[in-house]
Amino acid sequence: MDEHLRQEIVDLLEQLDAQETTCASQPGEGQQGTEVIDVFIVRCQAEESEPPTVEGTLANTSDEQETQRAPGEQETTGEPALPPLPRKPHRRALLLVVGPLLCVLAAGLLTAAALLLLLAPSATVTIIPASAQITMTRMITVISAHANVAQQQIPGRPLAIMQLRQAKTVPATGTGHEPAQAAHGLVTFYNALPAPQTIPVGELLTGADGVTVATLQDAVIPAGTLATNGQVSVPAQAVNVGPQGNIAVNDIYGKCCRDDVFVSNGPFHGGQAARSYQMVTQQDMNAAASSLKVSVDQSVQAALSQQVHPDESLVTAVPCTSSVLSDHKAGEEASQVQVTVSETCTGEVYDTNALHDLGLWTVTLEAARRLGNGYDLLGDLQTSITKAMVNTRQGTATLEMKISSTWVYQFSQAQQNQIKLLIRGKSKDEAIALLLHVPGVQTVSISTRHGNALPTDIQHIRLVFFADGLAFFFFGNET
Repeated sequence: MDEHLRQEIVDLLEQLDAQETTCASQPGEGQQGTEVIDVFIVRCQAEESEPPTVEGTLANTSDEQETQRAPGEQETTGEPALPPLPRKPHRRALLLVVGPLLCVLAAGLLTAAALLLLLAPSATVTIIPASAQITMTRMITVISAHANVAQQQIPGRPLAIMQLRQAKTVPATGTGHEPAQAAHGLVTFYNALPAPQTIPVGELLTGADGVTVATLQDAVIPAGTLATNGQVSVPAQAVNVGPQGNIAVNDIYGKCCRDDVFVSNGPFHGGQAARSYQMVTQQDMNAAASSLKVSVDQSVQAALSQQVHPDESLVTAVPCTSSVLSDHKAGEEASQVQVTVSETCTGEVYDTNALHDLGLWTVTLEAARRLGNGYDLLGDLQTSITKAMVNTRQGTATLEMKISSTWVYQFSQAQQNQIKLLIRGKSKDEAIALLLHVPGVQTVSISTRHGNALPTDIQHIRLVFFADGLAFFFFGNET
């Protein structure tokens, strides 16, 4: 045999022997079957230029079926003997071949199943169920005990009476104007004659400081006697306005007017020049009272809220009795005014859940009366208190409640199955025409895949319900 070829064979056998040693070191593999590799040496013709090739076949045998050669034993052929062929377990080689085939086979089956599902005809039926809006108003009575739902009553309780008072001082913003004033006082006339005498109104009298006054009414002086003079006092006023008219006592004194008539004056006062001054206006008091009322109301709400339990709501507006006091009246001269606002309030609370339940019970009865069976409430009802009045004497309250709700026809699972059985195998137009006569159906649209007709298998018909433009929702099991 060619020396070069022999060396290549020896190298190959050494590599196989090394791999067998590595595999044999792994636990559990020593007990498995062996793998026998037969190597055939083919000698090429002299004229062929290609290098010699080595062909091999795998033969799986068990340990009992193998025939081993004794060490050093040679075949009875004309060729030199080769080293013993190494043995390897055959199961790993089998897994390396069969494992990928199984994976490819499984992937093919899954792909085929997916293709069948994708190519199978199916339909989606979108139904807008019939719906209705129900809005109503009810008068609700809040009582402290033994509430009767049938009589539109809910439980509640009165709160403790609140009394609050707040004061505020604000500057006076008004300006008053007082014209000049003439001084005024009394003059006394004396009559020495034994007969009465009359001094007509408007008699001018001038005092020692030159101030002239005029009488404001006739002075009828009684007759005098030998012992006393007759006398009478009448009002008089300074002719000129101003403080200079404020003359002292007896500034006018002595004989006047005619014979046997004398005159004297008492003190004159009230004479002053024109002036402007700061005064209180009604707007000052109203602004202060309004600001105080807002603050007092907020304090009342905060105080009453502390008495409200988590499951209760306060009836608003809270009835209060208010009073406003001030230390000056409008038009009075002052630089500032103090305003005081007092409030006495009585609060009432009601059970929040009881109000909701009463509204739900009321609107459910109304929906059954208007719509009949098959309709359910979509979402939650909306309630609002539009009016409220508290009866402080009886400890009750009356609420006007507005209720708004949306009701949608509901299809049971049995009804859905009936719908599918009704339209299976039908064309789109036929199915839509049939569904529009089904109770509770308002609008229908159908989309199909892989065909214009609906599938005959109801498992491939999917129902989707769309409620009043609000949200998609599904009933029963999706198919």
